[in-house]
Amino acid sequence: FMIISLDKKNIESIEYAANEVIKVINEGGIAVSPTDTVYGMLADSFNTDAVNRIYDIKEREKNKPFLILLKDLESTKRFSDKEIPNIIKRNIPGELTFIMPLLDELKNQFSYLKDTVALRIPNDEYMHLILKSTNPLAAPSANPSGYGIILDGNELAELYKDKADLIVNAGILENKMPSTLYDCIQNKILRQGSVYFWYIIFINYIFSKIFFASTIPTAINANWKITSNTSSKLCII
Repeated sequence: FMIISLDKKNIESIEYAANEVIKVINEGGIAVSPTDTVYGMLADSFNTDAVNRIYDIKEREKNKPFLILLKDLESTKRFSDKEIPNIIKRNIPGELTFIMPLLDELKNQFSYLKDTVALRIPNDEYMHLILKSTNPLAAPSANPSGYGIILDGNELAELYKDKADLIVNAGILENKMPSTLYDCIQNKILRQGSVYFWYIIFINYIFSKIFFASTIPTAINANWKITSNTSSKLCII
């Protein structure tokens, strides 16, 4: 077990910490480390024993899947054959996790995945160095299941010093939040994070304006009731 410090503004610190994480991951271990968003608990996504250890450490239910970090767009083909929507392509790499249908041949290989898989391609030099030299990483947030996000590396070091194989402490992560979560199957935002789909927000805003405008006459004049309700239904559809 080891705790090391990381300064993401210092290239030597980045390279040293990345190399230590790579060694731990490739030996089947678990590293608690900053990612491109918040602190994560990292393991080789293809190593069942390591992934099961994360479930035990986090006290997480086995039916709740983990997201997977990838090094590039090409790596998505290892998990899904669905064409990635343009709305996603325009925002990756970045703090955007996207849900895709899982390849049929993988459904029995991953105990922690069912019919879908959540993927992210970090836009982060430190994570890129790690992912270039490891398999794709299972990477849930480092907080225990049921707790809020922990942004303080010192708190995590105390919490996991006897449980993880390596802790990379970058101190308190400022202005960080979980990634935006987008479902590519249902084509909708499931969780808003730092990546905004402005045109979706704009369209929703316009539709809400049309909807409310169409209902106002009903409140003013009962004679407009049929027209207003018909208009409202058309907007909803």
